[in-house]
Amino acid sequence: MWWLFLSTVALLAYAWVAYPVILRLLAGAARSKVDPQPGPRLKAAVIVSAYNEEAHIRERIRNLRDVDWPSDSLTVWIGVDGASDRTGTEAEAEAGGDARVRVRQFEKNRGKVAVLKDLVRECAASESPDILVFTDANTVFERGALKRLLAPFADCSVGGVCGRLSLVRGGLAETHEGTYWDWEARLKDLESRLDSCLGANGAIYAMRAGLFWRDIPDNTIVDDFVLGMKVRETGARMVFEPDAVAYEEMPATVGDEWTRRVRIGAGDYQALWLCRRALLPRYGVFAWMFMSHKFLRWFTPHLMLLATASAAVHALKGADGSGLAVAVLWLSGMAVLALLAAVSRLTVRLGLRLPGLLERAAYFFTIQAALAAGFLRFCGGDLRGSWRRTSRGTKR
Repeated sequence: MWWLFLSTVALLAYAWVAYPVILRLLAGAARSKVDPQPGPRLKAAVIVSAYNEEAHIRERIRNLRDVDWPSDSLTVWIGVDGASDRTGTEAEAEAGGDARVRVRQFEKNRGKVAVLKDLVRECAASESPDILVFTDANTVFERGALKRLLAPFADCSVGGVCGRLSLVRGGLAETHEGTYWDWEARLKDLESRLDSCLGANGAIYAMRAGLFWRDIPDNTIVDDFVLGMKVRETGARMVFEPDAVAYEEMPATVGDEWTRRVRIGAGDYQALWLCRRALLPRYGVFAWMFMSHKFLRWFTPHLMLLATASAAVHALKGADGSGLAVAVLWLSGMAVLALLAAVSRLTVRLGLRLPGLLERAAYFFTIQAALAAGFLRFCGGDLRGSWRRTSRGTKR
């Protein structure tokens, strides 16, 4: 079992430590990112699926009206997904008589993807936009975000562009989701320079209208990732534009983050199946990035469990010397991480916080546990397109 322990630990070290280093070295020698010079004026349609967002939908519509893009080349489509609150009413009131804002209310809550597909279909039939821009109802664009998001399309090799999400910590927010997104943004930038970024970020991304995957299943959970990957499967690039910035608030509590992460975890394994073609050797460096950044990361809980089980077996067999020391060190480390995760939840309930590094370690373990729970949910076939809205921190 010792060989299994060494193999799994090596894979974990590669995915979390070696891959980012290798990526940075390779991307440093690659071509620079797409130069966002002004290109031809593109007709853009912004697509938003909203569910129970009565507190945010008016501000969202006002924010999209205020973006730095010619008003005669922009329409906003709001799809209200069977909301049980006043989202539809508030959206209709804010839209008023503005022909640029189209609100569609759906009686049944079918899920985000079903709404997006309906809006894209109607939008394509009525106005044939050049670019589809996707965002969320609780997101806020910087005024120049759309202009920067669309600029890379001047390069004909670009099929999609992903902007940068900046998470705002509310007064009561207690998660480290912002740290995660900052790390992911750095990796997306490097991967984009080397080939294409992996998927997109649902808060702010765009694609050429003809590249939208119309056959995406309605129950797809991480639709932004899948749609972005499908752009790359067509042979076009999906690039990252860090200057196209959108803001969202962090989930208010670790409990909210757990619920969301379990759902996303199930969606990750679903996405792996839907995008499995991108692992084929013919995709070259992109397949390597997909394997290293996503595949191995998504199976980190499995690798951690394998390493822990093999270390325990090795220790129980009466191993001695350095092998026993390494096994005991690993088992102790896993126990400490689990304890930190439990203590972190307790300190939050008491209004306290762990020191920064310990809290981040606890958060990492919690997220891996949520991913494992998501895997069980995926195996059980619990893949629904509809969602339950999580609470957020203090309003920005």
